[in-house]
Amino acid sequence: MTNATRRIVSRDRQFDGARLARNGLAATLLAMAAVPVAQAEIQTDFGVDYRATGFYVESDSFAQAAPTTADGQRLDDQTDPDKNDNGFAHYLRVNADFKHEESGVEVHTRVELAGDRWSGDARNYTTTSSQAFNTDNNGDNVRLDLGFVQIPFSFGLLRVGRQESNWNNCFLVCDDRRDRALFLTKLGGVDLILGYDRRQDNDSFYNEDNGDQIFPGFVAPLGDSGWSFGMLWVHYLNSYNGDLVDDEPAVTGIDADGNPILAPGSVGTVRNVYALSNVNIFSPYMQGALGPLDVTFGGNYIQNGNVNANQTPADGDYFTEDSLSGYFRLGADVNDFQLRAQFVGARDGGLISSGFDTYSSLINSSPESTANPTSVYRMGGYLGREGYDQSLYIGSVGYDVTPKFALRGAVGVLDIDVPDVAGTGGGSDSSMVYDLQASYQLNEVVRTWATLGMLEENDVGMLSGNSLLGGLPNGGSFADDRVLAGSVNLGVEF
Repeated sequence: MTNATRRIVSRDRQFDGARLARNGLAATLLAMAAVPVAQAEIQTDFGVDYRATGFYVESDSFAQAAPTTADGQRLDDQTDPDKNDNGFAHYLRVNADFKHEESGVEVHTRVELAGDRWSGDARNYTTTSSQAFNTDNNGDNVRLDLGFVQIPFSFGLLRVGRQESNWNNCFLVCDDRRDRALFLTKLGGVDLILGYDRRQDNDSFYNEDNGDQIFPGFVAPLGDSGWSFGMLWVHYLNSYNGDLVDDEPAVTGIDADGNPILAPGSVGTVRNVYALSNVNIFSPYMQGALGPLDVTFGGNYIQNGNVNANQTPADGDYFTEDSLSGYFRLGADVNDFQLRAQFVGARDGGLISSGFDTYSSLINSSPESTANPTSVYRMGGYLGREGYDQSLYIGSVGYDVTPKFALRGAVGVLDIDVPDVAGTGGGSDSSMVYDLQASYQLNEVVRTWATLGMLEENDVGMLSGNSLLGGLPNGGSFADDRVLAGSVNLGVEF
């Protein structure tokens, strides 16, 4: 539905004397000062986004043996998690946008009225669940989702406030929320970007915890070829340089002799620092067509981190070493068929957004602020761990059965290489990936879809779960059995 069909235009908002005369205070004010009020024209636009999802996840790998005593008797006061879980979740988001027509200034807002996994109607005064669609912007159930002002200039556009963040076909970031100042302009046919984000600032007068970044970038057409090239450089400011975990006791004061008073047990505490300090991210991509083939490829190169994750035996956490990730996609539409194939890889713990579409509902495909409850494995989430490599080779075929009903199937192979850390042995293994999806567009604003996916067992891989499903038993190991997950969904948007 276009904005024009949803738009309510408020015109001629000058004071009306006859209407105000019916209000005693207004009549008094009108009589005291007959000052003309300038006419203002405000253009408004309202919209709704609703989603409901029911989901199921299971694997024998999740089953845990019941605790027993030395003679083999089961401990009755212990419970075992089931090897499956099911749930229901929904969100409701309402947006209201305003434009002052004379100046062109716009205010964009969106409020999330609800957005979590249903846990029953007895909320015990907890207004939001820890298992929610949006954990980056958590708080009460009614919360700000977006809220920014947009100011046009003759030389560009300025946006300030809570904004949505996407880049590189969701490979770097996908559907995230950022407190941001963003300037956009054009130079010839090139779109230029310059922005600042504040990702974290928990404590005043404690700048080590600041997570702020600057990011210049551009998107440019490559002549008249139909190809385009984009590049973004993200630089996290240098807020801290050192170990994440203190190796010296904290000082709480000075005694009468002038000696420091040391806090007992403070050695080994984690510092309140933002992990990505002085990190550089270079995120380029290209897309276009070669004959009938659509081609897209891009990547993330990350280096120069300052925070050493010295609480783990693994070296290179938090991108203190260089890491790389990338993707390459081919696609073609043949009559009612959509043919797609891609490679996705991460080297040395390279970064891939959780929202990147892998063609599998179990691997990534879970945007930062709109979680997918069946996404149980995360590629590219190991923050620069040296020697941790992941590769996915996958293809999909979509078919439009009718103009409203579509099917898609995908098959792939996931390879995982884990480094040997402190004698754990590491190793490598591969798993087949299968996925089926069906969708039906009921009408212009209502869509339903269902997913069913399977990820075969893997000796070295670890599942991550998601914000709706929560943590997984056995630390996320799926070495003993394949993982099966499915969902049914309803979406309304207008």
